[in-house]
Amino acid sequence: MKVLAIIGSPRRKGNTYQVVEEVKSKILNYDRNIDFQYLFLKDHHIMMCTGCFVCIAQGEDKCPLKDDCKLIADKMRDAQGIIFAAPTYAMGVPGLMKNFIDRFAYTCHRPAFFDKTIMAVSTVGGVKGVKQTLEQLSILAGGGRLAYKLGVSSPPIPMGVSERKAKRDIEKASKAFYLSLIRREKKLPGPADWAWFHSFKTLCGYKSYQRVCPADHSYYNEKAEYFYPVEGHPLRRLLGKAFKTIMKLSFGFMIDPDDRQ
Repeated sequence: MKVLAIIGSPRRKGNTYQVVEEVKSKILNYDRNIDFQYLFLKDHHIMMCTGCFVCIAQGEDKCPLKDDCKLIADKMRDAQGIIFAAPTYAMGVPGLMKNFIDRFAYTCHRPAFFDKTIMAVSTVGGVKGVKQTLEQLSILAGGGRLAYKLGVSSPPIPMGVSERKAKRDIEKASKAFYLSLIRREKKLPGPADWAWFHSFKTLCGYKSYQRVCPADHSYYNEKAEYFYPVEGHPLRRLLGKAFKTIMKLSFGFMIDPDDRQ
């Protein structure tokens, strides 16, 4: 079983790396056979996203920027667990990690990591901003099982209370991540997940959207009930059907019905 930790800090071995090292130690204590690997964004060639929309509209393989993003995407697909980690800079992720998030924006349309166990990790010098950073990192889950959001305060001077809390939080997050990793259970869709799926599924039924985003149409045309089969769970599936109806009615008011395929 492989875990990939992607470090989005301009500093190779700063506070965020040290926290992930502690997480690694905890996980390997649970299972020494886990292959834990690091990937430092600062060591890879990742060009700035230009917002051209090609990856979303035509497919990520059509991106005009040729760099290490495909290599990183392949490494992510090869791992069973992924840790996205970055420090908090000015109430959010550093520019290095923000560009990485932008380059994988197509996963907000076409989720690619539903079969991964994912954890978001961030550190902050004070107390403010870490929540926003973790929310930004969570975008990269792309529908995957977000096992835990771990925010750790790393003040510039020793503070016993902060250190004790950090140890407890790291222990709790590491255990949650490991248990989610070995159980390999797919995430059960909630209201936001159903709304996400049926919004795009409904849009892809319109010819105008198919012309603008053929990659989405190709992707959702192969999906029936959800991104993956939801077996059993009748109440969850009933909720999905309700959202399907809501989305069809909503878009029906906004888009010319003659535009439907």
